[in-house]
Amino acid sequence: MKNSTKYNTRKLLKRRFLEIVLVTIGLSLLPFFLIFIDQLIYRIDPAVHVSAAERIAPEVEDVDVSDYIAEGGSAMIVDKDLNVTLLGGKPIWNRASFSEEEWTDFLTGMDEVYAYHYDIACQSGSDGYWLVMRKPAAVTLSLALFFNPEAEDFAAVFIRFLFPFFAYFAAVAAFVIYSFKRTANEIRAGEELLRSEEEKRMLLVSEISHDLKTPLASVQGYSEMLLSKDVDAQKQREYLQSIHDNSVRSNNILRSLFMFSKLGSAGFKPDTERTDICEYTRQIIAEYIPVFEEKDFGYELEVPESELDVSIDRELFRRVYDNLIENALKYNAAGTKILIGVADKGSSVEITVADNGIGIPAEYTDKIFLPFFRADKASSKRDGSGLGLAIVRRIITLHAGDISYTGDKGGCRWLIILPLNK
Repeated sequence: MKNSTKYNTRKLLKRRFLEIVLVTIGLSLLPFFLIFIDQLIYRIDPAVHVSAAERIAPEVEDVDVSDYIAEGGSAMIVDKDLNVTLLGGKPIWNRASFSEEEWTDFLTGMDEVYAYHYDIACQSGSDGYWLVMRKPAAVTLSLALFFNPEAEDFAAVFIRFLFPFFAYFAAVAAFVIYSFKRTANEIRAGEELLRSEEEKRMLLVSEISHDLKTPLASVQGYSEMLLSKDVDAQKQREYLQSIHDNSVRSNNILRSLFMFSKLGSAGFKPDTERTDICEYTRQIIAEYIPVFEEKDFGYELEVPESELDVSIDRELFRRVYDNLIENALKYNAAGTKILIGVADKGSSVEITVADNGIGIPAEYTDKIFLPFFRADKASSKRDGSGLGLAIVRRIITLHAGDISYTGDKGGCRWLIILPLNK
């Protein structure tokens, strides 16, 4: 159990580590996505941007920058004598004119001013001028603005810049915490499952030991009596009969245990074939008719003449009918009537095995499919393993079907649902 737990835990941790790595790589795209969304939301550039070159007019008075100013920009005219005329917005140059050296420095230094975007155009000729347009860089999110604390709205953009990365680390941390909790829960659930399976195995061993103890003790006792003293022919026959009966019972228990374990193994699959369940049922019941008549049991068969095809392991599924019918014969008195029916339910077929005998007490109906459970305590003295119904349920489950008990004190009624072949 410990080795199995260790192995499963190692596989689980490897799988979870791979999930964390893949999700972390996937989440690395989150900051870029959020930055893209940020730019869509905060960009205030007009849908159609009119450049400075397009705004140049023959006369300074005809230059129109009103829309640009309204959007938060600034504009100025610098004439051929380097005199400055502010057209609107915050002053771009704080004096009335430029010196030639200042103008040269201004033109060459625009690219180094991260806080603003500049657009400049020149009107050539004797009355030529420059149109200088400037807009704060805060209208878009950029690394240049982030590293320039003198830019307008720096604090807001600083927060907007950090948010995508904060969201990324928060998402990664949340996923890692979730993965650790999920892994811990799965490990705990796995350990509980292994512990439960171990308890079931121990219970199985205990029940087998208990069920085999009585018949083996009888075999040993009667054998010793036969070997240790003179026994008349009548007693000898009785002892030998008892030895034979208890040997058969022990063998039946071991065979049922083998079948129960085989059906529960991970690699087991039934050898199914397409079968008309109506004809299959009629053939089985025909074999039981002499038994019904011998034991004075009535019987009724409700099986349609039409074909209803299902996929079953014919040999394995025979145990389902045998167990349910033989239980009815074993635990009920003469005169009991047994009903076997097959009905088409569209996408499935319903098989009914019922009788009007003593039924099963209501307090036991939720335990009847458990291994070694017997509703009739006295039945432990009968020829049975206590595994019959547990085997029946496993067989039906392997056929993708279901079985339920709907009987009462007026008799037993077993309903089996199997998928119907189309």
